[in-house]
Amino acid sequence: MMMAQGEEHRARADEGCGPAPDPAGAARVIIVEDDERLRAYAIDALAAAPDIAVVGDAGCLADGLPLVDLMPDLALLDLGLPDGSGIRVIEAIRAHVPGCKVLVFTVFEDRASVLGTLKAGADGYILKDTTADMVLAHVRATLAGETPISARAAGHLLSLVRDEPVAETSEPGAPHLSPRERELLEYLARGLSRKEAARVMNLSPYTVAEYVQGIYRKLHVRSRGEAVFEAIQAKLIRIDRE
Repeated sequence: MMMAQGEEHRARADEGCGPAPDPAGAARVIIVEDDERLRAYAIDALAAAPDIAVVGDAGCLADGLPLVDLMPDLALLDLGLPDGSGIRVIEAIRAHVPGCKVLVFTVFEDRASVLGTLKAGADGYILKDTTADMVLAHVRATLAGETPISARAAGHLLSLVRDEPVAETSEPGAPHLSPRERELLEYLARGLSRKEAARVMNLSPYTVAEYVQGIYRKLHVRSRGEAVFEAIQAKLIRIDRE
């Protein structure tokens, strides 16, 4: 049973045996969700996919933090855990497994939760009314470098830039982004993948990858969510353009 498998993965981590085995080439996914029914739902949504291996799951923060040691490629994460905020798991991932993607799976859709999660470094933000097929699609999209975000969460980003309009010049002391870097970051903030942005901007994927690394370096961030949040706060970009 998948739930028992998750418990086995946790036991292996606790015993210091290293990551649990997974099919060759499969992306390693951990799931942290306190509702057992929803956790089973998420596991079932991913279980049949040959390109994904659920290597561990947990129902609370205390059990979720050790799963970071399994070196996952993606964490499917709830925010409202019974013993603390899921943001602590994001922070642990960013500190110890910076290449790991984080897809938040939550019922919270308020502005503070959305912005706080992006600031912490989440790569995507979906709600728990998402269908099983779409959970799988969003996990794959996040692994591919896209930024799945629910329509209501995107609305909070738009409200942020509407409440604090972008000036003709950025905030004093803000990092300098070139016009092309700003343009790319605006496309990424709207949810376009790197490949889609490359096509719209008539650039090669290689050039887009170089721009992304430059943006991360200048903003001192390690994920798209952090980059979008910092750029909006510094009034470097806006995402309510037509």
